[in-house]
Amino acid sequence: MNRTLIEHIVTDVLTRSNSEIEVVLENLFPGRRLVGGKYSLDDNRITLYLGVLEEQCKLLFGSLEPFEEYVRVVLAHELGHAHDPELEYLSERLVRIRGKVSRTRVSLRLEENAWRYADNLVRIENPAVFDTIRGQSLTGYYELLPEYAELIATTA
Repeated sequence: MNRTLIEHIVTDVLTRSNSEIEVVLENLFPGRRLVGGKYSLDDNRITLYLGVLEEQCKLLFGSLEPFEEYVRVVLAHELGHAHDPELEYLSERLVRIRGKVSRTRVSLRLEENAWRYADNLVRIENPAVFDTIRGQSLTGYYELLPEYAELIATTA
């Protein structure tokens, strides 16, 4: 991975989004999950985990060929969280809700909001890559919600 190229991608996406959010580039997420990017509401900062993004890209596409676009899409998605007017409200709801299905619905709404923002920002550049990443990201939520059972059954 060419870190300078990644920094240019970050600058380009931030410029296009009119965002002044700090973006930090690290290698690995400090946990057991395969997290490629994270927006911190407390710090108002996005961290991209480039080593994890490479691994995700290889798993999803079988190669690193679309890696630059992969980074662009993940950053746009994290910017979607950062600019989500419902983020604080939905995050507070997540803390109070106990049921798995209810929590999944709120989490899905957070993710869909972020994906809508990303869609408007970068989807047009490579719709196939964008749609593949978004689909993979949302499938886990859909699988847990009964109202999406028919959708999952028809795409399986």
